[in-house]
Amino acid sequence: MRSAAAIAGLVSAAAWPVQAGQSGPAARGPQSGRAPVFQTARANLTGVISGTVSDERGVPVPGAVVSVLGAALASDVTDAQGRFFLARLPVGEYVLRAHMSGFAASRSETVRLVGPAAAICRLQLRRLDAAAGSSTATASTPLASRPILAAGFELPRVEPSDEESKGDHPHGETAWRLRHLPRSILKDAASTIAVADAEPPAAGSIFARAADSAAGLAAAIFSDIPFTGEVNLLTTGAVAPANVFSNAALPRGVAYLSIGAPTGAGDWVVRAAMGEGDLSSWIVAGSFVSRPGSIHSYDFGWSYSTQEYQSGNSLALTAVTDGSRNVGELHALDRWTVSPGVAIEYGGRYAHYDYLIDRGLFSPRVGLTLEPVKGTRVKTVIARRMLAPGAEEFLAPGSLGPWLPPERTFAPLLGDRLRVERSRTLDVMLEHDFNQTYTIALSRFFQSVDDQLVTLFGVQMPSGPRSIGHYYVASAGAVDSEGWGVRLRATPSTRLTAAVDYRRARGQWSDRGDLARVAVWAPGAIRPELEDIHDLTTTVEAKIPETATRVFVLYKLDSRFTRADLEQSKPGLDGRFDVQVNQALPFGLGGTQWEILIGLRNLFRDPNDPASLYDELLVVRPPKRVVGGVLVRF
Repeated sequence: MRSAAAIAGLVSAAAWPVQAGQSGPAARGPQSGRAPVFQTARANLTGVISGTVSDERGVPVPGAVVSVLGAALASDVTDAQGRFFLARLPVGEYVLRAHMSGFAASRSETVRLVGPAAAICRLQLRRLDAAAGSSTATASTPLASRPILAAGFELPRVEPSDEESKGDHPHGETAWRLRHLPRSILKDAASTIAVADAEPPAAGSIFARAADSAAGLAAAIFSDIPFTGEVNLLTTGAVAPANVFSNAALPRGVAYLSIGAPTGAGDWVVRAAMGEGDLSSWIVAGSFVSRPGSIHSYDFGWSYSTQEYQSGNSLALTAVTDGSRNVGELHALDRWTVSPGVAIEYGGRYAHYDYLIDRGLFSPRVGLTLEPVKGTRVKTVIARRMLAPGAEEFLAPGSLGPWLPPERTFAPLLGDRLRVERSRTLDVMLEHDFNQTYTIALSRFFQSVDDQLVTLFGVQMPSGPRSIGHYYVASAGAVDSEGWGVRLRATPSTRLTAAVDYRRARGQWSDRGDLARVAVWAPGAIRPELEDIHDLTTTVEAKIPETATRVFVLYKLDSRFTRADLEQSKPGLDGRFDVQVNQALPFGLGGTQWEILIGLRNLFRDPNDPASLYDELLVVRPPKRVVGGVLVRF
């Protein structure tokens, strides 16, 4: 799934949750009116790191980017007085560094937060050596005592002082040759004189400092960006009921890399994952999320993924003619804050599937948020979702945690063509915050779906063996549903965040699709014409700072799951789960942070990005997927 959790990794095409936190002007204190602090992780928000950034002369440096790495990732931009303020950080050890165009990055400073008291840190930047003709003398040095290279220029001669006339200059061969070069060479080497010790531009924007040339602009951007990264070496496998020791359950290796660049405007992230075996697959994705607080908040990105079928994958080769499948996607979303109480959200996704007849699929979305009273919001969302069979394998998840390349294969049931699920949804929600600790939401929704997808694992066809890494897809027909829901989210302490989501819906089927053939392998997939659904989803995120442990648990209980065994001919009560544990290691090399990641799940779809109410209910016999490995952040 793609919900929030800290440093998490996905064990399926849907992402493991990643914790996401926020910080804003209110956290800075009354003295600051600058943009809110950018943060990429949320944990125990109990400490503050503040301080100043100055140059080698002690002059404050405005517009410098200060980044911290530790129990959370965060960055801030210094104000006109060179001050920075990083609030609501979890207790622990942090490494601070300052970056600025035209300056060498500061030394890394280590700070430990042990409580709510603020930690003060002073960082110093050093100006890079300027071009030939400039002086690095301090402003306090008299101008007459600064030597000026005047050869080839008709400048007034400055008589050297008595101290300078004593030969206080280098006498080596190189220095002698430089002093005796032809004047024409020096004249041609520079057409202008650089002004020594000129003050840097007052503008804090890197664009203002480098607007004189495109090359300077690019250099300024990358010199100001504090890059962060994450490397995962994972082992993943799948286990089916009564099939624990089969060869199909043997693990396979996956390498994952993520590089992020938090800037004053937002967060750039590039991610890639690759796996090898009888199925060679990889995925690469990039995204940008702008900093909240401006009139327009943007979220856009792209991804490309591929599967190449090798020997030993006969089930997939029968469904793919050219031996591979490729998918690319673009997404863009803009949240436009018209006024403090009105916001409009609009955007969409465009995905290209080379294995479909209609290869291009567009899924638009538009929403309106009204906040008549502070803390009370009314949200309305209208969306159309085009969900292709196998999309969960190829599309990049929305969270920032590690995820897997497309490693499972699929085919249409009985050789039929692949059909796209098309859903249209209207959702109206009333949401209220209580003391920034509890949030309760009431919702009313309507949905219409054509070609509802059915996903079947563990199907043994006469032409091939059964495989837990291969599944079949079919259409369950058309269904209209409506219902209501209630959601409670609470953060009773800095260690615990929990949410409970209950939904009651009624579905009415108007077309039976391929259910006559699906019933041979899953009788429970046959739905009554009219049915009531009760769904309860519980999520718990916990952090134990004493042992540096993070735990995420999700459990979904529903009254209309499709049963896995043939004896159960009707849908009934069943559950799906997703569990992940991150354990920090007590060592780090070169400022890196090491963790052990272990996860287990049989949840197939992402509950936070649903296309249809029935998507998870019509997944038959999903195997348990196991992931484990080492996570390194730098």
